[in-house]
Amino acid sequence: MQEVAQRERKTRDLRSQLSELGSALDGEVVFQHIRTRRNLVTIYATLDGEPIPIPEYMVESAMSKTLPDGRYMFTDNKDEVPKYRHGLIKCFLHTDSSERATGILDEIGLAGKTCPAGSLSSVHSKRMHGRHRHKQEWAAYDEYMKDQKEAVQTARQERQLEATLEIARGPAVTSPGQPQTPKGACDVPGCGRRGLKNVASHKRWAHK
Repeated sequence: MQEVAQRERKTRDLRSQLSELGSALDGEVVFQHIRTRRNLVTIYATLDGEPIPIPEYMVESAMSKTLPDGRYMFTDNKDEVPKYRHGLIKCFLHTDSSERATGILDEIGLAGKTCPAGSLSSVHSKRMHGRHRHKQEWAAYDEYMKDQKEAVQTARQERQLEATLEIARGPAVTSPGQPQTPKGACDVPGCGRRGLKNVASHKRWAHK
């Protein structure tokens, strides 16, 4: 079945060459094969070399997908990709992922989505895997994580601001054993006037 992927790659490359040459043909050249069986064919991710078995009928579509930088996402030739290293990192949609265990997927409505990838080589591979294999789901997850991070930063800034204001206000200064004069009350002995809007003005005029 590997010849199916090889044929699709050659067809894809030929189509790209014809497009670049700007063929003067009036009609559209269509490359298509009749077989649509479900036999599994292995293709390789150009990002990390991961071997991916897919049904034969999906090969043509998969081999045409491209990465943001314009490179093709898959190839049938494993010699063209990095050597795949199995790891222990799970896709965020994996049934045993930490995101599922903490309830994040429930909060963003992705509890019903699953992915079998459970041996990604690194956190970077996990991020790339999510972006390119689960584009819409990853966008929702990434937005949620950014919102959570922003909320934590905002709360931290508010606590820092409150602490700064508390320091600026400073403690009330009173003499030992002397009760603090209530706000808006005259502290001149024998006066005790309360409810004053401007104590200093009161003292200036009432106690010359």
